[in-house]
Amino acid sequence: MYRQQNSSLLLASLHRLTISCFFVYCLFVSAASSGAIQEDKWLEEKISTAEKNSIKHPSLAIDYLLDLLRNNGGKLTDLQHSKLQIELARNYLFNGQLSEAQALEQQISEHLDELDVTTQIHYWMIKSDINMYLGSAELALANLNKAKELVEPLNDSVLLADVYSDLGDFYLNNHDEVNAIDYFYKAYALVRSSGNRLKLAYLDGSIARTYEALFDYEKAIELQEKALKYFLENDLKFDTMVSYYYLAKTYLDVGRAGDANELANRILTINDKLDTPSFDYYAYILLTQGYLALGNLVKAEHFLSLSASWLSEIEDIKSIIRYQLIQAQIEIEKGELDLALRTFDSVEEKIKTIPVQNSITFRLQLIELKSRHAILTEQYQQAVAFQQAYINLNKQYFNKVRELSRSRYKVQFELKKTELENQLLEKDKELKDARLTEFEQQEVLQKTIMVSVLLLSVVFLLFAWRQYRLKRKFSVLANTDYLTGVANRRKIMDLAELQWQELSKTDSRFSLISFDLDHFKRINDEYGHPVGDLVLKRVVILAQQAIRNIDCLGRIGGEEFLVVLNNTNQTEATEIAYRIKSAIEKETIDCENGQTAKVTVSLGITQKSSQTDTFKDLLKQADKALYSAKTKGRNRVEVYE
Repeated sequence: MYRQQNSSLLLASLHRLTISCFFVYCLFVSAASSGAIQEDKWLEEKISTAEKNSIKHPSLAIDYLLDLLRNNGGKLTDLQHSKLQIELARNYLFNGQLSEAQALEQQISEHLDELDVTTQIHYWMIKSDINMYLGSAELALANLNKAKELVEPLNDSVLLADVYSDLGDFYLNNHDEVNAIDYFYKAYALVRSSGNRLKLAYLDGSIARTYEALFDYEKAIELQEKALKYFLENDLKFDTMVSYYYLAKTYLDVGRAGDANELANRILTINDKLDTPSFDYYAYILLTQGYLALGNLVKAEHFLSLSASWLSEIEDIKSIIRYQLIQAQIEIEKGELDLALRTFDSVEEKIKTIPVQNSITFRLQLIELKSRHAILTEQYQQAVAFQQAYINLNKQYFNKVRELSRSRYKVQFELKKTELENQLLEKDKELKDARLTEFEQQEVLQKTIMVSVLLLSVVFLLFAWRQYRLKRKFSVLANTDYLTGVANRRKIMDLAELQWQELSKTDSRFSLISFDLDHFKRINDEYGHPVGDLVLKRVVILAQQAIRNIDCLGRIGGEEFLVVLNNTNQTEATEIAYRIKSAIEKETIDCENGQTAKVTVSLGITQKSSQTDTFKDLLKQADKALYSAKTKGRNRVEVYE
């Protein structure tokens, strides 16, 4: 499922259309006399229609599915009913209606044991979404692992990609970007093979968010703009707004507040027609942050008040925490320090309901605001304590590899810390000396870590390069005929079989030439095996000169060869065969003992036709044509009829 699983229900929407079309399989077929619905075709058609409605807007899909359940409730089996409920729950989540999705999930769970494996997988994915929005990260991960356990034995790359994408979203939203990137790219590889551009666009957006979390803003903007281009070209307004939201967030990160505000206003313009309250809320939050960054406190406060009118519609606890942190920032900027303290208390109460590892960003933001508050109230010792808490939280929850990825963030933090130490210099010189000592120790530790990682990386790259060279060498040896240097039997057969499969789908032309040397045993007996080897090598050189660059020559037996002719009809193949025959019969081969040898070849040609079912059949036809050339006197070309 290609959606955003973080604190905002809106953020789920980016991936909302990538599951449902693949979610209906073979089910029970009721007897026609009973009036029951034939599930396999009927249900697939209805869910496909819901999916098309959801592309336009989840609300359209919700209305359609509710009518469907209302009008057909008595005709549906429990399995059919559950499948439609899962699709409805998914669209409720896209639309920010968490309570409705929860109620449906509880109803579905009552029939869980009666569901088929595919439907159970979709159920666990929906349940994981709900637990994420409720702040229950451990339960959400357990749900996804259950879905992963069920889907991996199946031969369903589409559903496997959906589960991998959800796992990527989970790890991204829980500050584990390494695992997030890993799962996103696993999903990307599976989706790319299917050619589904919509899913690829959703994944581009997800990977862009991961790069943003790793502070690689240039890459994040590149991928988000790539996804946005696809949504705009296909008039996907809902997804366009989601992409605008994430791109605006990244613009804020890189100091492009004006551009972020422009995108927020575009969201409001589009949503005038779609009328989704959650989008207005998030657009106002973006405008609040944008004007705060521009130093326009009046406008920032104005848009925060507009967002407050929609806050009651938001059920996601992380969105509420984010709102209150922005509120506290404005209160500090206005000098309303007592109000800021009360807001701090409210935020702390809500953060306590979320495990520490799943709320690190919020906790760091709160500590930073408290530090600023302490400075403004001249509580410098407390400000230093907050900064120490900030450092400790980073040390506790961000491993060394991720620390290196977050180098830009660390530089920004060190600058802030240095500025604070300069303010404390006038108040407490001894405290500053202690802080500088700690700073030096951290700097030494950071350099040590960076050098260690660099050395390990160099060792790993050298080892990987050596393995690559060995692999290539063994691959060449395994696929090449040792005497002539052309493809051996296994390689030429694999290549021909692959081209057959590809061309069979497109009805393209495909031909084979099978040829061998006439009276080759006589050459070996008369001149010896070294001369026979020399003759084989020379024949290969002449044949390669006679065929085209796109053709492939291989040795399939002692003196037997096969030419694979891609996109070639019988007439063209015959012309190439005569070129091979002519080149070889004209050649006089010098032997090592001063003698010369003449050799001829017999060739058989065949072309793929509607009566040819497999490549093996085509190869047999070429052999029959070769046999005909042999029986008719050798040194000739025969075409299979």
